[in-house]
Amino acid sequence: MTQKLTIIGGGLVGASLACALRPLDLDVTVLEETPLESGAQPSFDERTIALTYGSRKILEAIGIWDLIAPEAGDIKRIHVSNRGHAGFTRLDRNDIGTEALGYVVPTRAIGKALIDELHRSPKINFQCPSRAEQIHISPASNNVTTETTDGAVSSSLVVLADGGRSPATTMIGVNKKIKKYSESALVGIVGVDRNHNGTAFERFTEYGPLALLPLVNQGFALAWTLPEHDAQAMTALPTEEFLSLLQDSFGDRAGFFTACNQLTTYPLSQVEIESPVSNRCVAVGNAAHIVHPVAGQGFNLGLKDIAYLSEAIAKATLENADIGDTSFLQRYATTRRDQTRRVLRFTDGLLQLFANELPGLRVARNIGLNLIEIIPPAKRFLLRRTVGIAGPLPRLARGLPLQPQS
Repeated sequence: MTQKLTIIGGGLVGASLACALRPLDLDVTVLEETPLESGAQPSFDERTIALTYGSRKILEAIGIWDLIAPEAGDIKRIHVSNRGHAGFTRLDRNDIGTEALGYVVPTRAIGKALIDELHRSPKINFQCPSRAEQIHISPASNNVTTETTDGAVSSSLVVLADGGRSPATTMIGVNKKIKKYSESALVGIVGVDRNHNGTAFERFTEYGPLALLPLVNQGFALAWTLPEHDAQAMTALPTEEFLSLLQDSFGDRAGFFTACNQLTTYPLSQVEIESPVSNRCVAVGNAAHIVHPVAGQGFNLGLKDIAYLSEAIAKATLENADIGDTSFLQRYATTRRDQTRRVLRFTDGLLQLFANELPGLRVARNIGLNLIEIIPPAKRFLLRRTVGIAGPLPRLARGLPLQPQS
């Protein structure tokens, strides 16, 4: 009998999961609260996302990369430096033999590709706008009912993919560990007077990273970590004054800044839930974890959730097993726990290391960057982990179909 699955949240992560599950014998319902045409819909705004090469493989496997690729700017190399100090390292796609280290893609391009696929699939019931209001779990009947603004939806498993605030995780009583940073991210688009040739820059300043990510044209996506008040004040400055401050902070390695637009700020935090699994419910993406954007791992971590969860669900359906069974969900949670915590510790550790001006740490981080630069095995190890191709991987993360082709 065909099992039913409900996804609360039709944003980038929830829609990616629905698309990934299309080859399986499942009835999938996706509930998205925010109308697609709304200015508050994050899947269709002008922000950019840095996708790792590993994430590209996942999007290829679920059949949407070709729809996104025309608007994807290749990251061919990354220059990492420490402002005011001699430490630096250069990371290049040739170090690990991939076409690129990653890609910079407008959020709206990914969102449109995913939503178009949801509408095309006869196996997916995409309800938008539709808000989940209550979740009722009935262990005896192997069923969970989601009460929505459009009626009740019953299924064997509910996936919570409704973002960082995740009202759905609150409904089921999930405990969260929240760490709020005093800084905000100032993001936008900036132009320069020269060709970037696919080079991304990550420059650590006293408040955190200042990143420039190459777009498909000759502009950069800017992500600048600043104290919250300073970040807000920057958005109100005249263009010339803002560009002058940016130039002073970054230097001229990328050229001279000529334009900026779409400047906005976002508060920064780190969130981890004790377990992504609870009684026929499983949280993925930002509903399960939020990381500081210092290493660009947020959406990429969510896509890894999708790859592992999809493979686990595929295995259960092939064995005619209950996809909402507690033991099955706990195996998924165990698989993801170590990697998620490793990313959380890595991103937070980078901030502690590079935003601290103690003399001993200054020397240590400069030596560390220079050692990575001159020791190829260390560089390859770091890159393979960062771009998401290290260690055993699920089928989607290797660019393979969810099920072997017969």
